[in-house]
Amino acid sequence: MANISVDNTSGYNDLLKTREAKQLEKIGRDFESHFITSMLKEMDKTTRLTKKSYREETTMSIMYEKLGDYLAKKGVGIKEMLMKYGVRAENTKVSAELRDNKE
Repeated sequence: MANISVDNTSGYNDLLKTREAKQLEKIGRDFESHFITSMLKEMDKTTRLTKKSYREETTMSIMYEKLGDYLAKKGVGIKEMLMKYGVRAENTKVSAELRDNKE
C-alpha cells in the first residue's frame, strides 16, 4: 500500500489554484479581445459613407479581430479587473460553503 501524505495534498491544491488562475486569465484575455473587436466593428459602422463590398467587409472584420487580439495581449485593464473580481467571487463562494458546512 502506498502512503499518502498531507504535504502532497497542499502541493496539489497549489497546482489547482495555479490552473484556475491560468484559466481565469485566459477567459479574461478572450473576453477583452472579443470586447475590443466588437467595439471596433461598431465604430466602423459609424464611419461608413458608402456601401462596402463583401471582400472589404471580410478583410476589415479579420483586421479588427487581429487588432482586438493584439490589444488584448497588451492589456487595457479589463482582464485584470475580471481576475480581481473573479478571485474575490471565488473566495466568497468558498467562504459560503465553509460556513454552510459548519452549520
